Amino acid sequence: MPIRLFLFLLSLLFAPPLLAQVSMPAFFSNGMVLQQETTAKLWGWAEPGTVATVNFQSKSVTGTTSESGEWVVEFQGLKASQQGANLTIKVGSDTKTIKDVVVGEVWIGSGQSNMEWTTKKAVDPDIAAKVQDNLLRVYVSGNSTAANAKKDFPGKWLETKPENTAQFTAVGYHFAKELRTELNVPIGIIECAWGGKRIESFISESSLKEVEGLQYLVQRKAEAINAYSLANAKKKHKEALAAWKVKTIKWKNENKGKIPKKPQLKTPPSLDTNYHSTIFNGMIAPLAGYSARGAIWYQGEANAHDQSSNDYRELLKLLIHDWQKQWSSNLSFYYVQLANYNTSRLGWVTVQDQMRLLLHDPEMTKSNIGMAVINDIGINNNIHPPNKMDVGKRLARWALKQDYHSEGVVVSGPLFKSSKGAGNTLEITFDYAEGLKTRDGMAPGSFELIDAEGNWLPAIAEIQEERIVLQNTAIPVPTKARYAWTPTAKGANLINAEGLPTSCFTTE
Repeated sequence: MPIRLFLFLLSLLFAPPLLAQVSMPAFFSNGMVLQQETTAKLWGWAEPGTVATVNFQSKSVTGTTSESGEWVVEFQGLKASQQGANLTIKVGSDTKTIKDVVVGEVWIGSGQSNMEWTTKKAVDPDIAAKVQDNLLRVYVSGNSTAANAKKDFPGKWLETKPENTAQFTAVGYHFAKELRTELNVPIGIIECAWGGKRIESFISESSLKEVEGLQYLVQRKAEAINAYSLANAKKKHKEALAAWKVKTIKWKNENKGKIPKKPQLKTPPSLDTNYHSTIFNGMIAPLAGYSARGAIWYQGEANAHDQSSNDYRELLKLLIHDWQKQWSSNLSFYYVQLANYNTSRLGWVTVQDQMRLLLHDPEMTKSNIGMAVINDIGINNNIHPPNKMDVGKRLARWALKQDYHSEGVVVSGPLFKSSKGAGNTLEITFDYAEGLKTRDGMAPGSFELIDAEGNWLPAIAEIQEERIVLQNTAIPVPTKARYAWTPTAKGANLINAEGLPTSCFTTE
């Protein structure tokens, strides 16, 4: 090889990378869905002072890169489309084309494994082999944490067709499918869920630090960071690997028991999903600002076994307000109450009821929020209920009613409204109680009354029009009641005319 050519190639190998003129986050890519009617925001990076021009739907918007290297443009009032079109971005002398862009309704799908759960694993896997809809699209993402807010996270827009649908969030897919049927516009779901993760990991540190009652979560991470030593972690990992190799050899020789799991180097607390804000930094912060109508949320299992279960209402409220702040938008927010499940996690029903209480929180009156009750479709021995279709449909009820003003939509099963003593009985009234009845035709079950000593006793329940009347002969003057107050929701059978179940509640 000539020496000049060798030196030239060597210089290319060690030369600093050049910043591409059109550099954007991964979610601004082929097949994306932009929000209709309101504001559709796009952004990217280039040299400071560079002009960026974006053309779409016969509209052109222009922005200039700031000193920090970011440009931002906004389209106003885009109209819903029925077929894809090209969107072009010109930054300086470079031009990028994003193909097959449609306009419709965009929703964020987040939470832990029950939101991440795919259609392939759900009760109706045939969907993946049958349904085709180019206007229902999902951004299937990768998982990412960060110590500080990132600007991008991996993923790809996929349309609904057999080779793609099996990868979709099942809850998000069924939610979107219901909206597609009712609205006849493109629907995009941006999935950013991660199995087994805690709610505080999805909240920004700046917001969490503002709430006095949640500082124990901030302190927990700070203590973990102070105690962490990379050198010590590597030492323990080396020791664990040595022990693992011995176990593996024994397993290969005897072929008994479980295959030993290879130990992993302990993750630094600043990147650990068990601590606050790490998923926010890696997956939510990069996305914040991608114009959307709202978010759907399925999480809570990971917070049902410690102090945070008692604070779940405050944590969920904080998350909603945090995301609305990050998006500079009054995002609608609909969440799934935990399903019935045979668990020893003492906070399971607490989290369920904390979710219910948020619906009545005076600080949430300016936000469209709602809760899908699913204590009738859980599996007692499976934390991942396979019926994700009803979950998505029940979330969609809230959106159709509150965001799209569809008539005749009942958003929920009965929700506790009030209680009133009447002699030796206690009367319970509900919202959404039209056609109050039981699912199995039996007497209402799972109701309890408290006696003078503070013991909860089973109650005889009778439906009278749209209210429940409770009594127990051992309690002459009942004052407090509760319903479905076990993780399994055993005996809970009260529904309304829509067949939607009643949420757990306590009058305490």
